[in-house]
Amino acid sequence: MRYGITGGTVAVAVALLVGTGTAHAQQPVGKVIDTSNLVVKPVTTSTNIFAQSAQYVSRVVSGMIDNNAIIRTVNNLFGNQPKAAPIQGGLSPLPDPKLYPSTYYRSPIQPAMPIYPKR
Repeated sequence: MRYGITGGTVAVAVALLVGTGTAHAQQPVGKVIDTSNLVVKPVTTSTNIFAQSAQYVSRVVSGMIDNNAIIRTVNNLFGNQPKAAPIQGGLSPLPDPKLYPSTYYRSPIQPAMPIYPKR
């Protein structure tokens, strides 16, 4: 027994297509969204007040810490002091730029000196 497309299979497929007819899409219902009645309305005044008060409190606390003599002494004794970057002597692992002729190419763009009006 072979499994293939036979005349009976084609007849059943055609009968299904003809019997079902064409499909019609439903028309979308256009509903306008009312944005004036939001659940949570943004309030800028409360956020501004909170931000300003948090900024004020942080400045006061940081000023108190900076002006405290004990904390300054502890920071000077045990804090990390900024160190200069070490200079390593010797040759660079990178090749010398003079070995490449592209570093000698002149640019065709020559900037002109600005002309200032006479006073």
